[in-house]
Amino acid sequence: MEPVLIVLIILVALVIRTLFKTVYIVREASAAIVERFGRYTRTLDPGLNFVIPIIDKVRFRVDLREQVMAVPQQQVVTQDNRRVDIDIFVSYQVSDARAATYGVTSYVQAIEQLTVATMRRTIDGMDLERALNSREEITIDLLAALDRDTARWGIRVHRVECKMGALPTLIQDPTPQQAHADRYRGPVAPTHGDGVAPGTPQSLVRSGIAPGHRPLRQDDPRRIGRYRLTAVLGQGGMGTVYLGQSPGQRLVAVKVIRRELSEDTTFRKRFAREIEAAGLVGGFHTASVVDADPHGDPPWLATEYIPGPSLHEVLSQQGALPPRTLHTLAVGVAEALERIHARGIVHRDLKPSNVIISGSGPRIIDFGIARALDSIGLTSTNYVLGTQGFLAPEQLTGAPITHATDLYAFGMVLCHAAGAAPLPDGESLESALSLLPSRFVGVITRCLDHDPSRRPTATDVLELLSRSDQSTGDWLPLPVRTMVDLYNPLTIAAP
Repeated sequence: MEPVLIVLIILVALVIRTLFKTVYIVREASAAIVERFGRYTRTLDPGLNFVIPIIDKVRFRVDLREQVMAVPQQQVVTQDNRRVDIDIFVSYQVSDARAATYGVTSYVQAIEQLTVATMRRTIDGMDLERALNSREEITIDLLAALDRDTARWGIRVHRVECKMGALPTLIQDPTPQQAHADRYRGPVAPTHGDGVAPGTPQSLVRSGIAPGHRPLRQDDPRRIGRYRLTAVLGQGGMGTVYLGQSPGQRLVAVKVIRRELSEDTTFRKRFAREIEAAGLVGGFHTASVVDADPHGDPPWLATEYIPGPSLHEVLSQQGALPPRTLHTLAVGVAEALERIHARGIVHRDLKPSNVIISGSGPRIIDFGIARALDSIGLTSTNYVLGTQGFLAPEQLTGAPITHATDLYAFGMVLCHAAGAAPLPDGESLESALSLLPSRFVGVITRCLDHDPSRRPTATDVLELLSRSDQSTGDWLPLPVRTMVDLYNPLTIAAP
């Protein structure tokens, strides 16, 4: 066969294959999400659709039919210390495929968590008789909460059904701590190998381990200084952070430095100075230093344990924050930065995972410690301290680091919290700012100025935001409040 003919056959085959991939059929009562270069482009309706191969990718398929989900059975303790078994069934339907895809990590999980939170808060204030006779009232409250909050996730709830039954036994004189824990304890479920039960809200409290905490493994220490360690809160380049208990049963977060870093004497000296600096800023919106030993083997730092998930966890599970919550977050973080900067400290790594959402407001953690890395040869010409996506331009160019560096990161944190970030490839920051609530656009735009001298100070931010919101009441939406409650010391029993 002639080479030209072979080439022609191959080209024809490629053209046919390309044309075949251009046609995409969406099944009835469903939709598909198309992304171009990682960014949402359009939603495909049922029927015959055309996409551009290679450039366009069909990333998600969404079922638009009505679904019925069964929430795992809940046991709730009433005011008169009786346990009530509750089975809940929720009928819902996706009304906005795009919102359902990008609004939360899993809208099924979000519905379940909101359902459990609303139901428990309603029944906690009732005695057994009222609870059993108020099924209609509880169902109405549940439906109203779901109807209000699921709309932003692109979900429409049609019906809610509750089935309730009382257990015959009375809980004998529970302690306040036990009663609180019982009210927030979900159903027992199988666990993975690491001891953490699958799924989020049904694993609200398991074996004394709060969501996001990891049980201790064989190679983890059981005691640091006088603190008994009970779980792992997180792990990073500096070391591991553990949940610990003091002899007086107070909870602390204990950061234990990696042994290879602790072998550097210069690092130890710088770490000691950072511990001293951290002690100056602890208080209203940061974690207070409780104890430390920079000369220990290994070095460690114990701070106040702040019960609550990180902002990163909240955004992953619940999506963008409503304006009221966003405002309190912004003011709280700005207050923390104002205090930190007043002590001559630059955080340099402000990001959602370093902001804890507590019941009393946001708290900043892990400030200043990254400075200790400078003394062990890690800050070479091509090494940048910080986290990609939150780095100010001066951090990338090697220009002097000032308090304005934290204000740039502050602006990016608010962009993430409002749903305008992370930015996909090819998306400009200016276009993303159009997704922000109008009251924050001016402040965030100034914070993200490439010229550090034109950025506002933390005090400036506080003055600007204090004029725009006078709201009262709980700053957290109900699903987020539930996430915070699960980290409360009363719900965490030491193993």
